Amino acid sequence: MTNAHPAPRALIIGIDGGDFAAIDPLVEQDLLPNIAGLLRRGASASTMCTWPAHTAPGWSTFVSASKPGGHGIYQFFDTQDPGYGARITTADALGRSSVWDWLAAQGYTLGLVNIPMSHPPADLPGYQVSWPLEHTTRYCRPRSLLGELAKAGAHFQSDLATMFRGDYGYLYEAEANVAARARSMSHLLRTHPTDLAMVVFTEVDRVGHHYWHYIDPAHPRHEAAPRDSGFDAALRRAYVAVDEAIGELLALVDEDTVVVLVSDHGLGIGRYALSVHSLLADAGLLATRPAGSGSGIASWFAGDGVEVDFTRTRAYLPVPGSYGINVNLRGRQRDGTVDESERDAVLDEVAELLRGVRLPDGGGPVVRDVIPREVAYPGPHTESAPDLLVVPRDESVLLVPDLDGGPWKPSWQTGLHRYAGLWAQVSPNVRPGRLRAPVGLTSAVPTLLADLGARWPDTVHGTPVRAALSSDVDIAVPDPSLDGEAFRVRETVPAGESTEDEYTSDRLREMGYI
Repeated sequence: MTNAHPAPRALIIGIDGGDFAAIDPLVEQDLLPNIAGLLRRGASASTMCTWPAHTAPGWSTFVSASKPGGHGIYQFFDTQDPGYGARITTADALGRSSVWDWLAAQGYTLGLVNIPMSHPPADLPGYQVSWPLEHTTRYCRPRSLLGELAKAGAHFQSDLATMFRGDYGYLYEAEANVAARARSMSHLLRTHPTDLAMVVFTEVDRVGHHYWHYIDPAHPRHEAAPRDSGFDAALRRAYVAVDEAIGELLALVDEDTVVVLVSDHGLGIGRYALSVHSLLADAGLLATRPAGSGSGIASWFAGDGVEVDFTRTRAYLPVPGSYGINVNLRGRQRDGTVDESERDAVLDEVAELLRGVRLPDGGGPVVRDVIPREVAYPGPHTESAPDLLVVPRDESVLLVPDLDGGPWKPSWQTGLHRYAGLWAQVSPNVRPGRLRAPVGLTSAVPTLLADLGARWPDTVHGTPVRAALSSDVDIAVPDPSLDGEAFRVRETVPAGESTEDEYTSDRLREMGYI
């Protein structure tokens, strides 16, 4: 179509928590016409995301085309904080260059909106509305952008400010948030043309976490939705809202624009929470003491009137949602109790303990594997990872650090992340159709860049999905010059030491993230 403004060469639309398990049935019911059109015209595949399946490593993996061992982001918080604190992971923790750096070096302008793990804004050509995990209004560049959006009737609120807060009326807010995100992005596409634009819609993830027990009659906590509430159709409503937003954005591009649809992970039923700290305590690997020592430990290490006593603890779960275990190593952690010579023995003891855990309903083992970080996360940032990665056999079980009660309780989030996400790419250069085999999330960006005729460095894990591209696409040879610390664009305002504050903790706790 012909637009009065220059259309971007590429538009990336992110759906946090999106997957084909939810989308395909809705497409078959003709409820998602815009997504259906993208899937009909483009190449698509399920994606192999990250372990754990989580927003922080997921979107970091996408933008860097690298696995977590290659970029160093494992969770919203540092999983190796030496003082057991809650040091927030910011964009400057990404331990390598990203697609934004590579494109900027090749002369591309960029419009980036609401991409998780993107705060603080970077000094990139174009504009940015970042994704702060802190209470701030300094999350855009140029600084005047939020004011401009408000004056244009396209006011933008940060994702942290619009998260679920325990009130199930959130569903209606989520639908309004999606529409507001679309208005903001549409305004920016019209008034600030860039070569590439990207926006992420997070509301599918938020709704999926908290309405699954209304949606799924098989959920162990299923209850009938209040009359006329729409809660039993909450996920469908969230996807319909996103589909309408996508339609609004697609009206602003042309037939030559490369359009990418991508997610960081999928979603599914959440049944149980397994308290790793209760297990470790019962096994004599973790000790507690009365709460209130004032030692500066993260909030999740306390509960039910007690807190972890690290002076008598050998192993612990460092951050909720990390599916990781740390050895309390002397010389690395502030109150370390385990000598380096004992490290492997403690890891073996923890791994054996976790492999023996079985579901409380008489089902099978909870854990598929327990993997040392050197195997799970090879790369230059292995030492930033937890010492062990716990891979669940049953993804309906969430590992938590709770200290109250026994090892098992219902998962507070009734929907949990899944390893399988989604990817689709539409352009004149792709072969339409769903690929039978899943593709790595790391391959999404190289496939886009190959389509654009752009380059990427040779130090990434991802490669173009050749089966999705026409045979006449000339795929560039990776360029080693597009990498290195000196090459990377830095943030406009250094993030510094960002730690857990009451506002951030309350928002993440209400979401069930800590």
